[in-house]
Parts: sequence; C-alpha cells; structure tokens
Amino acid sequence: MSQLNSSHAPQLVSDQGEVRANGWTLLADDEAIGVDQAVLSFARAVTELDGLNGRYGVRIAPGDDVRLLAPFLSKIALIEVAFPGYRDGRGYSTARILRQDLGFDGEIRAVGDVLRDQLFWMMRCGFDSFLLKDADPAGAIKYARSLYKTAYQSAADGLKPVWALRHPA
Repeated sequence: MSQLNSSHAPQLVSDQGEVRANGWTLLADDEAIGVDQAVLSFARAVTELDGLNGRYGVRIAPGDDVRLLAPFLSKIALIEVAFPGYRDGRGYSTARILRQDLGFDGEIRAVGDVLRDQLFWMMRCGFDSFLLKDADPAGAIKYARSLYKTAYQSAADGLKPVWALRHPA
C-alpha cells in the first residue's frame, strides 16, 4: 500500500475549484447494486453493464483497458481513475483516451494518491474532478490553473498550443 501524500481527509473538488460532497458509493464485486450512484469495478462493469439500466460509475485501475468500456459509455456517468501511487502515470493516458479517442463527456475523477502538483497536467488530460487530500483543495485548483497560460501541444482541455496562436488559420 502506498503512502498517501497528505494526512488530510480526502475532499472532492471540481476542476473549477468547487468543493462538493461525494454522492457516489464504490461497491464490492459481490455487493448488490441497489444504491443510486453506484461505482462498479472495471471487471464488473465490463461483464454486467450490458444488462443494467441506469447510469453508473466505474473505477479504473492501472492496467485496465478503458477501450473495453466503449460500448457502455452511454450508461456511465462517472469514471474514477485510480492512482495507487503518484509515480504511476497510466491514469493520464486513460483520461486522454476517454476524452479524445472515445469522446466520453461524463465526469472523469482522479482518486488515490493525487498531488496538487499533478492537477494542471491531469486537467490537460481530461480530468474534471479530484478526490484530493489537501488542506485547501480549492486553493490547489486555483494554483494549478495559474501555472501556465500556454502549452506546446494540444490536449483534451482545448487549450490552443503556442504554434496555433503564432500562426492562426
């Protein structure tokens, strides 16, 4: 188990800095789906979403192939991407694939060992909420948004790259 980056209790914060309550419940694979806003494991979602009605959340672990969720995206309102340690960057690719390749427009939430120094880059990849262990989660978002006003490459956030600003079409 990794050491989490802070001793503060995790708080849910949007990419706009709004701290809000988390109404979603992560279900164990053997737990009945009887609650609103249920988050399923990736394996359970791939095997059960086809037979379910409603909209659900899915927890993605490093190594899960998020492309397998493509047929079920209309049934998914939230995708939680787990970061078991801050050194594991596979979740960035997961968010980018969801936003840019699969066109997912629901909420993508970073959970686990999420550091304030990662927030800017996570937002660039398509994350729009964070379960953040920080004394000031709203301030962390404000800080991340203030870091850079330009970028060298395009990303899921829609920020125009520097070359496009220099050479408008």
